[in-house]
Amino acid sequence: MHGLTRCGVFTVRALAVAVALAVTISVVAVWARVAHAQTDELKLTRAVLEDRWRVRIQGFLDQGKLPLIDMESSLEQAQVDEFVPGVLDTFDELAIAVMVADGYQREKDGSQGYRWSNYILDLVNAHPDAFAPVANGGTNPNWLAEKGGKAKDFIDQMEAHIRTGTFASMGEFDFLHYMSSSQCKNNRTDRDSSIPLNGENGHRLFKLAAETGVPFSIHLEPEDRALDALEEMLASYPKAKVIIAHFGQIRHPEVQTRFTPAYVRHLLSTYPNLWYDLATGEPNRTYKCAGANNSDVLKGDTVLWKGSPGLQTAELHPDYKDILSTFSDRFVFATDYGGGRKALPAYLREKHENFMRIIKDLPIEAQHDIAYRNAWRLLTSRAWGG
Repeated sequence: MHGLTRCGVFTVRALAVAVALAVTISVVAVWARVAHAQTDELKLTRAVLEDRWRVRIQGFLDQGKLPLIDMESSLEQAQVDEFVPGVLDTFDELAIAVMVADGYQREKDGSQGYRWSNYILDLVNAHPDAFAPVANGGTNPNWLAEKGGKAKDFIDQMEAHIRTGTFASMGEFDFLHYMSSSQCKNNRTDRDSSIPLNGENGHRLFKLAAETGVPFSIHLEPEDRALDALEEMLASYPKAKVIIAHFGQIRHPEVQTRFTPAYVRHLLSTYPNLWYDLATGEPNRTYKCAGANNSDVLKGDTVLWKGSPGLQTAELHPDYKDILSTFSDRFVFATDYGGGRKALPAYLREKHENFMRIIKDLPIEAQHDIAYRNAWRLLTSRAWGG
């Protein structure tokens, strides 16, 4: 020590601090990787999982509650970490029996192409009564860029994973997607997507669903130009189980003139492989990205409600009430949770309130069909039998 200058002593101490800090950071990084290490398999068989869901559904029925299966949501890893298991109390409060939530790709790790994640499988392994095994959703840049043909591409990975038989649903895929009000405000033009439903990747997706029996959801704004392709694909793949998200959401009515009660009846009468989810807007919901230049405000972006836009009541339009009653076997409950949403418990309460508003005047059997029976059939390929 006598040979060291005062400056040298400080240098040694600084070096020691730097080394200790580096070790700490390394340990934290390793811990984080371990904490989020993802499995690639389920602990329980599908048959056992389905029985666990059945028991949970029946439990709500025995309590006099209407059970719900949320057929279309997404969960980020961070949202799982923040809200689960605490949100299970909210599930019980609202009688949400099962959530069918897809996952996002894992964080950047230096690998090329799409980074498949399996944290949803971890979630199912931890809480098998309340969550279904779902693949990764089709909202990522690789899918939106219509890439395919290589092992690193999303659609190629989707095909490989779905064919393992692990997943009960593929999740939601964007085809024709308008920006939300918040995305429009933040100029998130990456979410203003337009992928041809009858393009190469659309055919691969529908073919995969037809061959495996695994259902999937699509975000397809019902623009006039998109509906012919929809009918083409439904007819070409009659064994594909297709759920269109957000029934009755009309945000650019100037280019969505064909979506009428008569046309909906035509679709549901012609294509038995088509379902809609009811993750849709409340009366007079405001959309702040309307018009040809995405600069107008539309008050009332959901046509299910009685009354004109801005003057809608909390009652269903008679035509849509009749459709939901007549075709009650073709609709499912969903909440459309995802990244960037408010806290999950509060969000679920809002979506539950709107769903109950939609079904309150429907026949009891129709309510049960839409709340859980149809989803049960889609997930298990069996009618609900209690």
